[in-house]
Amino acid sequence: MLLLGYLWIHGVTTMVAAKLGGVDPATVKKWFDRFREAVELDIFECGEDYRIGGTDIIVEIDESKFGKRKYNRGHRVEGVWVVGGRERTPEKRMFAVKVHDRTATTLLDVIVRHVNPGSIIITDCWKGYRTDGLLDEGMIHCTVNHSETFVDKETGAHTNSIEGTWSAMKWKIPVRKRTEEDIEGHLFEYMWKANNKEDLWSRLLVAMKSFGEYKSREFT
Repeated sequence: MLLLGYLWIHGVTTMVAAKLGGVDPATVKKWFDRFREAVELDIFECGEDYRIGGTDIIVEIDESKFGKRKYNRGHRVEGVWVVGGRERTPEKRMFAVKVHDRTATTLLDVIVRHVNPGSIIITDCWKGYRTDGLLDEGMIHCTVNHSETFVDKETGAHTNSIEGTWSAMKWKIPVRKRTEEDIEGHLFEYMWKANNKEDLWSRLLVAMKSFGEYKSREFT
């Protein structure tokens, strides 16, 4: 289990981990799924500690669709919408959650749950962000119009960091896992690894200990 955990935090594939560990790929898959469950629980138990941003910290917010073109051609993309944010800090902490729509109500709820008051929020000009709700929550809201430029000439606002994050996430998450049923665990995995990158191993041990205690309570 320890070997598989070490391989998992370093992004080793199931087949390679099976060869290195001398076990069946099905066993590796079972443990990799268990690690994802453990870090998901770790995120929820940390609660507000996983909220990003804060007073005068810039947080870029954006949405992206995770899926594939139907029949690998055309412009129609089937998949799951994901909303995410990334700090402009040395730690570059981030979040990413799946959503069922991109309405103003949904986007505001996601931002309020994952970003601390006092943050400087930067988004594109999608209509879902046109709300006074961010100001009501004590956040400053700046926008960049991507139909005209990628960097606002007056304010310097841009969302390049979070857009780069989408590229990295889509490289990590297999296309077959970009479904309503499967994507959430992979989003939690990416977020957890990104926000604990300086201490992954010891953090995984803590998460697995908490997960084991949680499972024990289920059967008592």
